[in-house]
Formats: sequence, C-alpha cells, structure tokens
Amino acid sequence: MAEFKTHLTVSSLCSSAAATFLLAACLATPDEVLLFFVMGVVGGLLPDIDSDSSLPVRLLFTFIATVISFLIMFNQGADNSAAELFLIWLGSFFVVKFLFFSMFTRITVHRGIIHSVPASFFFWFLTTLILYHFFSFSKHTVWMAGFFVFAGFIIHLLLDELVSLDLFGNGPKRSSGTAFKFANAKDLKSTLAVYGLAALLFVATPDYTPFVRTYFSADSFASLKVFPDGGWFTHLYRTYLSRWQTKPTGPLSQIDS
Repeated sequence: MAEFKTHLTVSSLCSSAAATFLLAACLATPDEVLLFFVMGVVGGLLPDIDSDSSLPVRLLFTFIATVISFLIMFNQGADNSAAELFLIWLGSFFVVKFLFFSMFTRITVHRGIIHSVPASFFFWFLTTLILYHFFSFSKHTVWMAGFFVFAGFIIHLLLDELVSLDLFGNGPKRSSGTAFKFANAKDLKSTLAVYGLAALLFVATPDYTPFVRTYFSADSFASLKVFPDGGWFTHLYRTYLSRWQTKPTGPLSQIDS
C-alpha cells in the first residue's frame, strides 16, 4: 500500500493539473478551481478512512467534523447568541468527531468495502448532494466537484494496486488485488449495502444534464490551448511590463516606496 505522503502528493498533482485545464478552457472560475482541487485531494485520501488508528484518518475525520459542525451552525436562526452558536458548533463537532468516528471504526474493516470502486461512486454522489443542498452551488459545479472526489478516489485505488504489484521488486505482494475491487467476497452484506446506498444517493442527486452539457459537449474544450502558439510566458511578461510602465512616478509613489 502506498504511503500517505505518496497519496497526498499524487492526488494534489493530478487535481491541480485537471483543475488548471478546466480554468484554461474557461470551464471553471478561480473559486471553482480551488473547490475542485480540494475535492480531488480529499478523494485521494478517502479510501483509507477505514483505517482505525492512522494519523491521516484522524485528521480527515477532524476536518469532516469541523465542516459538518459549521453547516449545522449556519442553519440555525439569526437570533441565537454567539455563545449559543458556539455551543451548537462544539456539540456537533464532538458528536461527529468522537461518537460517529467510534461507530464507523467498529463497523468497518481496513481495506474492506470502503476501499473499493462502488465506494468511490457513493462518495461522488454524497459530495454532490452536500454541496448542492448546503452550499447552493450550480448543478454542473457540484457534479464536477463530486467527480473530482471520485477521480481522486480511483487514483488512490490504482496507486495502491500498482504498489502491491511491486514491479521492480520480488513480484506481486499478498495485498495484490485487494485495493481496486468491485466487491468484498468476505463481507457480502457490506458490499450490497454500499451498492444500495450509492443507488439511493444517485436517485436523490440533482439533474446531471447541465454537468454533461458543460463538460462533455463537442465544443467544451474548443478554447483550450495546451501549449503556447509562440514563446513561453510571453503574455505574463507583457502583463508585468505594461504594469511597470504605467506605474506612477510622482511624489506620492516616492512616498509609498
């Protein structure tokens, strides 16, 4: 299995590259690029959420508990005092961080059904629903954000599978075949549960038509330039040169400097 640093690095690089392509193709705003990047990194770490004692899992649950607590607090009435809002946030945080985490670690097994392809669809649809109903993003944005979670999740599974093959070592390890899987033969109940939950979440998700039309139409990437037509970074050079030439040179600029 790949290390946490490896998963973090690979998911960050892949998410950065994919989000940058969307920005260059005018298919995402800078705010959406940041959202997609974060979702891709989170997706790249999610498969190991069923590891009971690892530091990354504890950090991930702390992050999730913090976000959920803020969402609960934001849904409270404006007539609450600051102390009441803080207590609501604190109570929600402890419930998610400790009670839910304890229950989750008891019912899951490391490298079980959470570490599988159907789980990636479950988290894709769950992310889409949360962002749509709690943050009011557009339909195509929430679907793409969920897709970044899905893609990061799949990259994690593939990376673990490649490491288990040990191509430059002594051949496949015992863990080979346990990372990128579609079912857990030893736990059919959990397998059916994840498939069923993913199906229910998909039914509850908003219309995916805007997502498909925005990102998968024939003209979606028509304006994308992968490589520059002329010299590299000429636009960047001209931008800074024009700013330097138009910089004020009067007494006020001398005082500021």
